[in-house]
Amino acid sequence: MRSGGCVDFDQVTELMRHPAWVLLRADNAALVLSFCGTVFVDENARGVPETVLESRLDDRLYVLNEEKPGSFPRPADAYLAEWTKNGWLRKYYPPGEDEAHFDATAALEKAVAWVRELPARSFIGTESRLNTIVALLRQMAFGTETDPQTRIDELRRERDAIDAQIARLRAGEVDMLSPLALLDRYQQVESTAVELLRDFREVEANLRELDVRLRHQVATAEGGKGEQLAAFLLDRDEIARSDQGQSFQAFFDYLLSPRRQQELRELLQQVNQLPQLEGRANQSLLKVPFAWLEAAENTQDTVRQLTEQLRRFLVDRSRAEDRRVLALVRSTQRHVTALEGQADLPGMTLDIPQAHLTLPMERRLYMPVERIELDTIAVEESDDAEVDISELFSGVHVDTEALAGHVLEAVAASPSGQANLAAIVDDHPLTLGLAELLAYFQVEHPGLDMIVDPDRTDLLVYPRVHVPGHTQARVPHVTFVRDEGGNAAGKAEQE
Repeated sequence: MRSGGCVDFDQVTELMRHPAWVLLRADNAALVLSFCGTVFVDENARGVPETVLESRLDDRLYVLNEEKPGSFPRPADAYLAEWTKNGWLRKYYPPGEDEAHFDATAALEKAVAWVRELPARSFIGTESRLNTIVALLRQMAFGTETDPQTRIDELRRERDAIDAQIARLRAGEVDMLSPLALLDRYQQVESTAVELLRDFREVEANLRELDVRLRHQVATAEGGKGEQLAAFLLDRDEIARSDQGQSFQAFFDYLLSPRRQQELRELLQQVNQLPQLEGRANQSLLKVPFAWLEAAENTQDTVRQLTEQLRRFLVDRSRAEDRRVLALVRSTQRHVTALEGQADLPGMTLDIPQAHLTLPMERRLYMPVERIELDTIAVEESDDAEVDISELFSGVHVDTEALAGHVLEAVAASPSGQANLAAIVDDHPLTLGLAELLAYFQVEHPGLDMIVDPDRTDLLVYPRVHVPGHTQARVPHVTFVRDEGGNAAGKAEQE
């Protein structure tokens, strides 16, 4: 069912079993929506330890029972267990920790958002949303136009409009946004920022569904590991190629750009200090870029956990197959020893290999290669000197093959056949900042294994991109080692 589409009776009946619908009909819906909305939505908490969440809920229950005695007689842990069972909270154990953590589900956030939209609003802005609709329609129409002349006419129209604005400014005519128009746009920015955070939890939920499906396949797998690997990679490719996956990757790449992060923070700070928004500015909006980055990193952690699950599965299946082959070999040896010295043993027929000859006249005749003449006439330079092409060079591209070469070289030069990330960065300093550092965690090579030790950390110092100064990053201790076949050294020598 697509968003905004019509629903029939059967679809509505099926949706009544949705956790968000069940929450709205629950007896303690007010407690769940108010408490969880404050912790997981307003404070944007992710992965709250069980003791912390239980303590906060216990304090809240004490206050409510003081106002109305006997309203909530059960202890806090009983309510948390019920909410987890109903699909409103997710209980899990982070890697390396023995204490349970809680996080909100997408169903809980949908219910909280729906309830918060119910009260009447004193001001409902429509102008900014209309402008957004017109701008999006214009982008879609212009972006799919195949006629070059039509595109040129549209660009000229925009240029004339900009020239007219410059002329009015030089004449002293400054068009300012009215307080109502400014408030309209500010409310749209605030609602869009909150919706993005809510969408991240839904993306994580989709990835966790893939994780559950993979674990089920591992538990019930009877075929070869190649079949399981193909099914897993197919599911991951479908998520990566989907509209949701491509949009998330583009958003994450945008967040990794230091220049765009700085621009976003400066714009938010400048807008929040406008005198027209006095008393209506939301200071928590300044923390939105950091909340986006944290939510995106949580989503990437989910993908890394899927990859680790696949690696453990392949290792376990490979060891099991090795033990099975060894048992068959030993069984064959025992049978041969038992039959030694006996006569009239049953025989077997073998196919004798033979060479397949190809006569000279059966080969294809020589086909000359058609040569292509290239036009080397120089292209005339454009007279339009106002074209701004700086955006073409503003992106950050990290050559992962070059990083893999650095890792292979360090591993091959090490007598122990291993090298850590800190030593590699010392030999090959980072030139592209955080993007290049994160790319080292995605290095993949048939002759390499990457071991991450979360209990140990390394402090890396690297120069900033496009701005003076240096940045420090504390990352887990990462070690690159050769695989059991020792292919990494051979690859490094060939390269």
